[in-house]
Formats: sequence, C-alpha cells, structure tokens
Amino acid sequence: MSLEIRKTSKWWYGRWMKDGQRNCTKLDVEVEGEPGSKERADSEKAAQAALEIVIAGVKEQKRPEDLVQEIHRVKFGHKIGNIPLSGLFTAWKNIPRKRQPKEPYVNWAERTIGRLLDYIKEYHSKVKDMAGVDRKIAEGFMRAEEKRKVSPKTYNAELILLRGAFDHLREDAGMLTNPFNKLVTKDQETFHRKPFSPEELKAVVDAAQHDPLMRPLIIVGVCTAMRRGDACLLKWEAIDLKNGFVTVKTSKTGETVEIPMLPMLREELGRHPRQASGFIFPELAAMYQKNPDGINWRLGKIFEDVGFINEQEIEDRNEGRAKAGLPPLEISRRADVHADRGEEIGLRTCNIRGFHSFRVTWITMALAAGVPMELVRRVTGHKAADVVLKNYFKPGRTEFSKLITGAMPAMMLGSGEVKKTPGELLEEAIKELEGLPALSKKAGAALTKKRDRAVTLMRKVKEMVEPQTIEVTTA
Repeated sequence: MSLEIRKTSKWWYGRWMKDGQRNCTKLDVEVEGEPGSKERADSEKAAQAALEIVIAGVKEQKRPEDLVQEIHRVKFGHKIGNIPLSGLFTAWKNIPRKRQPKEPYVNWAERTIGRLLDYIKEYHSKVKDMAGVDRKIAEGFMRAEEKRKVSPKTYNAELILLRGAFDHLREDAGMLTNPFNKLVTKDQETFHRKPFSPEELKAVVDAAQHDPLMRPLIIVGVCTAMRRGDACLLKWEAIDLKNGFVTVKTSKTGETVEIPMLPMLREELGRHPRQASGFIFPELAAMYQKNPDGINWRLGKIFEDVGFINEQEIEDRNEGRAKAGLPPLEISRRADVHADRGEEIGLRTCNIRGFHSFRVTWITMALAAGVPMELVRRVTGHKAADVVLKNYFKPGRTEFSKLITGAMPAMMLGSGEVKKTPGELLEEAIKELEGLPALSKKAGAALTKKRDRAVTLMRKVKEMVEPQTIEVTTA
C-alpha cells in the first residue's frame, strides 16, 4: 500500500492490492504544507491512517458512513455528530433559512417525516439514526407512498422535502451520500382551477351580499388576484386610496406586488371604518388564523347558491332525501367544483372551483384583454412568464379561437373581414363625424356644437371599453 499526490488535486490518494487487483481511492485528507514541513508530515500521517482504515473497512465490509466517521476521527480527534431519527424533524426545522416556512408547510413536513419514521420502525427496526438510512430504505418508503395512491404532485413534494432534508443534514449525520438523491420525480397531470365568466363573477358577488364576512373577501379576490391568506390578512397599511393602489408583500413567495385599485374594491373599502393600521377585516383575519377550513365552507355555500356543486353531491343528497320520504332538491347546477383524479392518480378529488379561481379569472381576463405580461406579473408576483401561462391563463376554447382570429390579418381569414372591437367601431364613427363638411354659421352653429359634444362623449365611451374585457367561459 502507498500514498500519492496528484498535481490536479488537493487530496491524498491511496493505492493497495487485493486479490491481485490494483485499487486506488481518494482519501478524505488534504495535502497540506510544503515538502519537508511539519504540516506536510502531519498530513501524510493522517492520510496513511485513513488509507489503513479504508483497507480495513474493505476487508470487514464496513458501511461507507462508518469509514467517514473513522477518517474524521483520525483527522480531528472526534467523530462527526450523529442525528438520531427521533430528532430528524427537529433538525430539519432548525436548518438556517433565509425565510422560515409557514406553519401549514411545517405541519405537513412533520407528518411526512413521521410516516418515514413509522416505515423505518416497521420494516427496518434496527436503524436508529440518519446514517443508517440507505437508498434501499428511501426507495422502499417512496414505494409505500405510491401504494397510498398519493398524487404525483404530492409524491414529488415529499421526495423534494426528504431529499433537501438529508442533503442539508448529511454531513452532521455522518452520511457519505444522500439516499434520496437518485430517486426521480414523477410526471404529473396537473388539474388547474377553472376561471369564471363575467356573468358567473357577478352571480357570485351578488350571492355574497348577504354574508358580511365573505363579501369583502370575494371582492378582494375578484379585484386583486390575491391569494386567500393575503386577502384575509389585508391591512390598512397596504392601501393607498389617494393613488388608488394596493401594495402587499405576498406570504407565499415574499414578492411585493402592486395592484391598481378597481372601483368595486374602493367601494367595498369605503364600507369599513378607516384605521391608521391593523387588519381591514378583523373578524375575517381572526377566522383565517383560527379556522381557515371554516372560510372554505362558507365560500362553498355561496358557490353552491350560484350553482357550482358536484353532480355526485346532488345525487347523494337526493338519495338521502328519498329514504326520508322527501322530494328531490331543485338545484340549478352550473358545473362541478371538484375534478376526479382517478383511482390510480390521487387520494382525493381536486378543487377546481375555489377562492383561487378568482386569481385564475383575473389573470385570464387581463391577458385576454391585452394587458402586458410584465404588468400582470407585477400584480401577481410571479417571476416567470411561463408559470403564468401554464397555470393561470385558461381561456375557454371559444374565446381562445376568437383571440387568435382577431389577431390575424384579413388575408388569413378567408372572408377578408375581421370583426372589429367596439373601440375600433367608435373610432370610425368619430372620424365620420369629424369629417362632416363645415356648416354655415347661420344654419350650422347649433349642429356643430352638438357634433363636437357627440365626439367628446364617444371618446369617453371608447376609453371605457378599451381594452375590451373578453368573456371567459369554462369550456
């Protein structure tokens, strides 16, 4: 056995023979000092000891993490710290971060790590610390999650969580490799929220008029594209009534967004006593912090009043009513609020008609009306345009076709004509009026004044309809 130094590396290398085979490995010991110096001698001594440990480990078939511990002990006089599995969640929670995760995510992470520990306890009971978790255990746990029929999105989230946890804690746990590193994420079929049409939005807002707690939440969602938590916890400090803007640091991404204040939102804010600071909707904020599911339930009742209810839900209710001798429900149904993921895809159905639909609706209508992507992203806080287009721009097929057709030149449309927008038609009418020949002073003074007045009014109407809001359906 011998040591060697390579010009291209700062590490010692060791060579030895086994079963007539020549072996070489990089040792976890740096080459230090100049030749002949005490530092070089100490470094060489540590490398020699490390090589002996490696060879002994090969003979005894020691685990790689045990070799790491021994080499660390030779170099520094003590072993690397150990993390027991019982302390895995606490260690993950205490990882230094630029921004601490929100409580719902922490709770979800605790449940996920808890299932991993339960799996190890049941199938690998001798493993008590992180260093004992190998790739076999990692693969086995993720297969167990597949058998639970978690959705691909949940599977990927769990894998990313555990991969990150072991990556950050690996050295402190004395692990040579991350057992989750080579496991791959799944292709996932994403179920997106459906946008509302303007008529549907009006119906939802009208249905909320009798619920003083939900009405402001819905109006904020409709007018700002804010997420539910940010809308519930909206503060007076974020409101600039003079300039007509809402400025909020989003809780999910930490991005600061700027949102022009629409008249409907300004009117709603006027119903609430103006304060120097604090929550605009204190009761709503308190409910969100204590019982967010209660908010979802009340929103669900409003959506149901408008006709957004699962067909299966109606059938189940009517079945119960029939058993009780009651007549079937008379419900004017618009569409389902959940999509079935399929038995092999996920544990639960996916909500496609919830508060987040207001965000999808706002983005879809803004982009369809020609609002530049850069301005939409200033409102939503998204950094990447492809995220907006993939997850939030959801026009129905009819409206999608109209948008494309309206943007193409006449020569591509066959008929030679393009359907003009109200703004374009108004502009033509204005030019016709302005192009009328001058009238005599005696006969035309009054008519000229009326013509000019008509032109002024038409220009105001043109400003109101441009950019035109295009109706978006759920087709």
